Amino acid sequence: MKNKQPKDRYQILTNQVIELMQEHGTNWIKPWQSSAISGHKNKFSNKLYQGTNIFCTAISAYAKGFSSNEWGTYKQWKEAGYQVKKGSKGTDIVYFDKLKIEDKDTNKDKFIPMIKGFSIFNAEQIDGYISADKYIKPAPFNHIKAETLVNNSQAVIKHGGSKAFYSPKFDFIQMPDKQDFKGTDTTSAEESYYSTLLHELSHWSGHEKRLDRKLVNRFGSKAYAFEELVAETSASFLSAILKVNNQPSIDNAKYLNSWLEILQTDKKAMMKAFSLAQKSADYLLYYSNQMQEVA
Repeated sequence: MKNKQPKDRYQILTNQVIELMQEHGTNWIKPWQSSAISGHKNKFSNKLYQGTNIFCTAISAYAKGFSSNEWGTYKQWKEAGYQVKKGSKGTDIVYFDKLKIEDKDTNKDKFIPMIKGFSIFNAEQIDGYISADKYIKPAPFNHIKAETLVNNSQAVIKHGGSKAFYSPKFDFIQMPDKQDFKGTDTTSAEESYYSTLLHELSHWSGHEKRLDRKLVNRFGSKAYAFEELVAETSASFLSAILKVNNQPSIDNAKYLNSWLEILQTDKKAMMKAFSLAQKSADYLLYYSNQMQEVA
C-alpha cells in the first residue's frame, strides 16, 4: 500500500479563497462571513475556532448548507456515543507545531514551525444528534455596539470629504459624513458606513504604537494590497461579532487583482492574512469588552 502524500494545507486554503474571489469578486467575504456570525466552536471543549479556522468552518458551512455551529473530531463524536453519517466528508482545520531537528553545524536541536491539521465533522453530519446551537440570522443592525468600540478606542476620526482612509503618518481616520453613504439592495447606508469604519479602524490597529504591521507601503504594491486584505478580513470578523451586516468596503477591481496575484504567488499569504486579521480584531474587541465591563 502506497503512503498517502501529506496535504498541502496552505494550498488548499489558498485555492478556496481564490475560488470565492473568482465567483464573487470584491464581494468574496460575504458568503462565508454570514455563516460565521454565530461563532463556530468545538462541541466538546466549547472553545470557539480562531483565525484561519473561522474561515475553514464558515466556508464549509456555507458550501454544505450546515445551520449548526457545533463541530467535533470523529473520535470525539464516537467517544460520546455517536456515529458520523456514512459518506460524510470532514472539514480540515489547522494548527501550528514545531519540528525538532538537529543542527549539523552546532550539534544542537533547533525547531522549525510547521502547519498540521485534522478533520472535524459538523453536528448535522452525525446520526441521531440534534444540535442545540442552530445558526440564527443576525439581529437587526445595532450601531450602538460599533459606536461603543469606536468611542472607547479613542481613535481620532475626522469626517468630511468623499474618501475613507487611515493616515499612519498622522494617526487618524478620515471618513465621509454619514449622510453621504448610500444603501444598496442588500446593505443599508448605516451598515455600509460602519463596515467601512471598521475597515479603517483595522488599519489603525496596525500602527507602530499598537500592533506594528509596517503600514507605510507604496500604493499599488503587493505589501499595500496585503494590508488591505488584512484590514478587510479583520473588518469582516468585527462586523460579524458586532452584528454589522458587512459589505466589503473595497469595490475597485484593481484590489481584487492584486489579492489574486499575491495568493497565486504565495500560498502562505492567506494564512498570514487571517492570523494578522484575528490579532487586529481581538485587539479592537478589547475596547468593546472594556466598555461593557464599565457600563
